[in-house]
Amino acid sequence: METFRDHNEDSDRDAEDMFSDLYDYISLYFFWRWPKVDGVITSVDLRRVPYRHQGVDRLRLVVAYEFSVGEDGPYTGETAWSPLFVETESMNISDRLRAGQTVAVRYRRDDPSVNKLDRSVWQDFQSL
Repeated sequence: METFRDHNEDSDRDAEDMFSDLYDYISLYFFWRWPKVDGVITSVDLRRVPYRHQGVDRLRLVVAYEFSVGEDGPYTGETAWSPLFVETESMNISDRLRAGQTVAVRYRRDDPSVNKLDRSVWQDFQSL
């Protein structure tokens, strides 16, 4: 039988998890101020994303990577670039991003598992 104390402990853990997730989410808005380290791309994928408003699918470029902070790591991350319409001009993505390539990664100093590719990685794609 669940006691009041058990119920309270579960509620406290749920609240802690919720605020931890909220902190992670909000901290992403300030990622450009985080420390930067070199990482390595582990995979580059295009994923089809349904887009109902215009009746066509979009493609989302997803880059997975790993990095270390000193002796600590490896950490992993995955970042997606804004969806592309299928009708855009074609380009060879592997000319710009490929597995094994070194990239700049930003990470939160108090928790490197919260990380994001640096904006410089996406600069080649902004003209699309």
